[in-house]
Amino acid sequence: MKLIALKPIYFGGTVVTEGLPLETLEQHGRELIKKGYAMLDESENPAEQEQQEVKAEKKAKK
Repeated sequence: MKLIALKPIYFGGTVVTEGLPLETLEQHGRELIKKGYAMLDESENPAEQEQQEVKAEKKAKK
């Protein structure tokens, strides 16, 4: 999972500062997002982002 750090994170033996990308496992990434330490890096996966938007639209219609 590719993320962008929102706060300094000690990861992989170094500190990743705000705005820098990092890649981690899915579960760890979701935990960092939930705690507000990172956000999903959507610039790498425009097709995946489009799929998520379509799913959100379908849920909204129900």
